[in-house]
Amino acid sequence: MTQIFEVSGMHCGGCLSRVQQAAEKLAPGTTVTLEPPRLTLPAGATMDAAAINAALTPLGDYRVKAVSV
Repeated sequence: MTQIFEVSGMHCGGCLSRVQQAAEKLAPGTTVTLEPPRLTLPAGATMDAAAINAALTPLGDYRVKAVSV
């Protein structure tokens, strides 16, 4: 099952790049999009929002919350 998270605080390509790099370290193959602002873990990867938020906190005011699909 693919996990999808809404990302708040991303407003530009630089934000997207920072979030993408951090997400790739957590789960290679993660995709991040700006429109809509989402982070999608690859199939088979499982992670909760708290773990992702812990990795994003040092980068800026980025936060994720799970999206129901």
